[in-house]
Amino acid sequence: MAKSVLVVGGGPAGLSAARALGRLGIKTILVEKTGTLGGNPIQNHYHTLIPRKLKPSQVLGPYIKDVESDPNITVKLNTELEACEGEPGNYRVRLSNRVRLSNGETHEVGAIVVATGFQHFDPRRKGELGYGIFPDVITNLELERMFSQEGKLYRPSNGQLPKRVAFVFCVGSRDRQLGVTNVHCCRYGCALSGLQGSEIREHYPDVDVFCYYMDVRTYGTWEYPFYWAPQEKYGVRYVRGRIAEITYSPADGRLRVKHEDTIVQRPSEVPMDLVVLVLGMEPAEGTKKVAKILGLAQDPDSQFLIPSEESGSNIVSNKPGIFIAGACKGPIDIESSLSEGEAAAAEAAAFIGAKVTV
Repeated sequence: MAKSVLVVGGGPAGLSAARALGRLGIKTILVEKTGTLGGNPIQNHYHTLIPRKLKPSQVLGPYIKDVESDPNITVKLNTELEACEGEPGNYRVRLSNRVRLSNGETHEVGAIVVATGFQHFDPRRKGELGYGIFPDVITNLELERMFSQEGKLYRPSNGQLPKRVAFVFCVGSRDRQLGVTNVHCCRYGCALSGLQGSEIREHYPDVDVFCYYMDVRTYGTWEYPFYWAPQEKYGVRYVRGRIAEITYSPADGRLRVKHEDTIVQRPSEVPMDLVVLVLGMEPAEGTKKVAKILGLAQDPDSQFLIPSEESGSNIVSNKPGIFIAGACKGPIDIESSLSEGEAAAAEAAAFIGAKVTV
């Protein structure tokens, strides 16, 4: 049996798995298809992470540093898994480098950890919301980049500070119109919007902030800091209703948010200067590709990876010696992804029979 482990994906779960394996003295190959470790939080320049309100560099920076400096870990950026043969404990994997256009690199590994993550919903699929048509309709990712890279809030159309900002929840989530692939909750959107709305009100107290929601799902201990505090401490206004359409009025150069207020049960049209679409989560294309290569089970609706039905663990896949962690299995917060990465590392170490000293 081979004594090394392949980790596919360099986001939070993959970094955590690789770091734990390296610390156990296990030779580990970490492959990441992009040129940067850290996954979505680093690559999309997240500003603040929930629930601890830390910067991505504070949370993921130590993991990246440890992984890059550990002699037991080989990091391969711009690299993807292309093929896998053999049997559990003796897998032969072929890797390709997207920069060097090389696909002949083969390794023997005893186990595989899949941590290929997720991708954000493309809001262009919801044309009625005006993304890509009206410059002042942006995504929560673009708002994060405004905060993290530019340090200011502004309307892309004219560079001015907006007077009214609207968050539209569940864009690409819990939406039967998109089919069964997008009926799941993204888990993070309600909490992140509460945090972003609070940040706007804290730094720009004259800006009015509205959150349009179906219902609010702030899990566990997230309820007060990301739902009640935004309202009671910062004055963020919550409106229950579904958005029908976002349009633009040339008369005053502002957006119009058309919606049905389901509490007062009447349609409404409200002028806004900036609309933020809160995006859902879907399986990354890499997750679908790796599932096909490795023969991993997927949810028939969402297409996220699912664990073995014969195991009580949500880390153990349907293929012996292959373990799944993080957002490749569905929406999950970053702290839980880090924990699942460590759990997957423990499972992989046990599977290959590694002898470690603690």
